[in-house]
Amino acid sequence: MREVPQGDGDTLSFGAYLKRSRALRELSAEQVARLTRLPLRIVTALEAEDWPALQDRRHALFVARSCASAIGLDPDETALRLEEELQLSQPPLPQRTPLWKRLWQSRPREPAVWLVLCLTAAACLSVLLLRR
Repeated sequence: MREVPQGDGDTLSFGAYLKRSRALRELSAEQVARLTRLPLRIVTALEAEDWPALQDRRHALFVARSCASAIGLDPDETALRLEEELQLSQPPLPQRTPLWKRLWQSRPREPAVWLVLCLTAAACLSVLLLRR
């Protein structure tokens, strides 16, 4: 079995690294799919770096580890490479603002609207209290 070169100063993308490693070990994508019991489209999506096809980050890591084991690579090192690739290629998720802040920012700003809302709330409250 030939050793997979790490590149000659040029870093390979994750998909190219995986594809090159598989080719050096003379395995086809179909063979890797059969060994991992994954659909062929998932294996090819990983090599093509089609991240939306891999559902989410955990699933992509699972697939990468499985493919690395089938190819003969270190699964942990491969997962680490994928993590680095995902961090570089995907922007970080925006922080979710709390619900109260979103509601406060989306409130109506006209005083007339506030007046109508307050009067309606007061009328509803008085009807509820007077029924008792």
